[in-house]
Amino acid sequence: IVHTGADNGEELVSAEDVLQWLRPFCAEDTYPVRPRIQVLQLLGQSFHLSEEDGKLLVFFRTEAILRAAWPQRQVDIADIENEENRHTLFSELLESSHREVEFQHLILLLQAWPPMKSECVLANNPWVRLVTAMLTRCTEENKQSLGDEVLKICRSLYNTTQMLPVEGVKELCLLLLHQSLLLPSLKLLLESGEESLQAMALEQISAVTKVNDSNCDQELLSLLVDARLLVKCVSTPFYPHIVGHLVANNQQGRWNI
Repeated sequence: IVHTGADNGEELVSAEDVLQWLRPFCAEDTYPVRPRIQVLQLLGQSFHLSEEDGKLLVFFRTEAILRAAWPQRQVDIADIENEENRHTLFSELLESSHREVEFQHLILLLQAWPPMKSECVLANNPWVRLVTAMLTRCTEENKQSLGDEVLKICRSLYNTTQMLPVEGVKELCLLLLHQSLLLPSLKLLLESGEESLQAMALEQISAVTKVNDSNCDQELLSLLVDARLLVKCVSTPFYPHIVGHLVANNQQGRWNI
């Protein structure tokens, strides 16, 4: 209702009023963080915010996340008022993070902030730094699930202002390969749509001598077909699996064979 009224030029309530009403809710630790962040994001989408209101909105988001995961770290509006300060805060929190719950809240934090665009930050992309920390600080037992989590994070950024550049995808995929997580790396390379990254995937596929659950699943086979790489896989152990996948799924009409 408020959003419709604002679009029609009505001033039933101002963004400033709503921000003040929502502040107690956002500061209430007994409520889960994610719905509090979603409410604030909805507010940002429903109003044409002034620069000051925009900063306040980012502050509320940041405060809610930090109170949940780093309650000892007091945050004020100066910590988030510009990109440089947000990057400094992120670096501080990343340096002290070693648990899965902390990494999950860092994901929420980056999603809650405007995308970082300055050259000095992009040279050290925060998403790449976060994933690097997750993979290098994880235990051997949860490495596989973290590989899936990295894939999930990258996919959540597709078609958003935070989408990773080609070099960022390449860096993450090399890191996954270094951690012996071939399958999620192949998926990211293939679905990037970038010829150079798909060529990297083919190099890795060509080096595989035996297909198993660690390097292949139904989704990967579909990605290979979607990328029109069937012919280039003829000489690899993946080829019979791709053909079998095509035949099994032909009835659905997804591909013409």
